[in-house]
Amino acid sequence: MIVLFVLNAILAAGGVFSAILAALRPSALVAEGAESVGVLFYAQMYAAKAVPLCLLAAVVPFLATGVVPGLCLLGAALSQAMDATIGLGRRNLRQVVGSTGAAVVHALVAILIW
Repeated sequence: MIVLFVLNAILAAGGVFSAILAALRPSALVAEGAESVGVLFYAQMYAAKAVPLCLLAAVVPFLATGVVPGLCLLGAALSQAMDATIGLGRRNLRQVVGSTGAAVVHALVAILIW
């Protein structure tokens, strides 16, 4: 179980890294139109929400069990599933694979700590 918790934390840390990278340099993750003001604005908004959620997903399994922590991780899993869906629509395999993996692990850990 601890291995899954650590994997969950690593994947959540990857989400933090990606969100910060997108906020600082959107062109690293989006090829077309990444230099526009609108893209930067939305990348920063995404990071403002993703960073706290990913940090929560990383630490919750080590600190608490029960319904509320489980729901927090299910929320993180749903967020990652939506990111994977967006990546699928954009044909971004890296986004699809990474987000799907994180969604599955977050959901498994949510079930374990529920």
